[in-house]
Amino acid sequence: MKRAIVCAALAASAFMGAMTAAQAQDGQMRVRLGGLNLATADGARIALTRIELQADNFCEVSSGRQTLDRVAVENRCVASMTRRSVAQLNAPLVTALLDARSSDGQSATVALAQK
Repeated sequence: MKRAIVCAALAASAFMGAMTAAQAQDGQMRVRLGGLNLATADGARIALTRIELQADNFCEVSSGRQTLDRVAVENRCVASMTRRSVAQLNAPLVTALLDARSSDGQSATVALAQK
């Protein structure tokens, strides 16, 4: 009996995680970048940091223990919103910084297991 309840709870949490990501994709994320000079390295770094922090908030990233499915949903949401925001910003230094971070593996997702 306990096993059935635990399985149902896990299935419900995975479903809710997918629903949260879907809602985030339909929403609109706002980031304040006024006063930043995006043509400088410092301005680009600050802008990307603000975008990433807002993407974490927007995608409801939480700390603590979570299922791997939930972490994967959050990571995809944050990466997607960050990439979309940077593309829409159309600032070459910010784009270059994001590309450099992605190629360095800072934002890369690691596959822990495959079927």
